[in-house]
Amino acid sequence: MSSYAQTSKLYCHVKKGASGKTIIESMFFTPPLKIIAPFYENDMANIMLLNVSAGLMAGDMQTINFDIDTQARVKITSQSYEKIHNTQDSLAMRNTTLNLANDALLVYTPLPCIPFANSSFKNTTTIHLQEDSKLYYGEIFCAGRIARDEIFAFKHFHQRLFIYQNNALTFYDNMNLKPDSINLRSICAFHTFTHYLHFVIYDKNANREKLQSIIEDSKTYTALSLHNDMIIIKALANESEDLLELQKKLYE
Repeated sequence: MSSYAQTSKLYCHVKKGASGKTIIESMFFTPPLKIIAPFYENDMANIMLLNVSAGLMAGDMQTINFDIDTQARVKITSQSYEKIHNTQDSLAMRNTTLNLANDALLVYTPLPCIPFANSSFKNTTTIHLQEDSKLYYGEIFCAGRIARDEIFAFKHFHQRLFIYQNNALTFYDNMNLKPDSINLRSICAFHTFTHYLHFVIYDKNANREKLQSIIEDSKTYTALSLHNDMIIIKALANESEDLLELQKKLYE
């Protein structure tokens, strides 16, 4: 059971500083969430999210909010794989909101999520874009602790993604997995695979031919589709490292 009596919260506002580098204008967090000082690749700020605990437990509730100002360039990742422990008859929840101003660039690629046996997790991400925002967003799901042969042993994994452009919903993705009621090993689901990448690009200058070439050269089982101005990439594999390698190539 969670040792945190209240919702764990993290808020961060980033902007372009006087030097041209993206800086953290303000931030606030409560345990176990935390942010360390950014490091830089040219003018892009690399921000690492920390969860100073063993992972998400029964009853945990987290809210994460980022505001990305005009001309800010930021890459956000996490320190370690996200572990969802046995939640018994309860669940763990996280709500993430990402607000991008015009001409803001965000690369959001937390490390893979691992739901343990008998865990339930509900994860909702809401992204607000403007006309000239740029977004590279990735989520990687693992079927469990594969090395222990703990595969699809979780109770419920529910992950939703809402993307709004100019306050109008333009993209929605809903992954709702219940191994007790859905055959996740069917050819219409994961079949022989255990790892899944969902990657979304909103960038009017994205090179689609290059992206297609990256996909064709990948070790993974991957497909690309277009939805309005969104580029949607979905990939299946049996190693998280293969998906992490593909994801990195997609946003570099």
